[in-house]
Amino acid sequence: MQPLEGDRAVGELFRRLSIMRVELGEPAWERTVGRVLAALGAAALEEAERRGRIVAAREATSASTVRVTAFARRLAPEPLDEGN
Repeated sequence: MQPLEGDRAVGELFRRLSIMRVELGEPAWERTVGRVLAALGAAALEEAERRGRIVAAREATSASTVRVTAFARRLAPEPLDEGN
């Protein structure tokens, strides 16, 4: 079978679950749905961790990197020297 994309993959998933419900009965279908949901949760967690590693690597700075922030360190202005 060829890899499916987008909505076709979701449709194929529902089609197969529907066939399983009819062919295997309710108890087997409930177990299968539980496993599918667990696999979906594991895949979502894995993807979130992958994205977190990418963000952490992007934000990591080395000692030679100049860091520019939106909020500069604010210092009180020096008093004006008005001379004598």
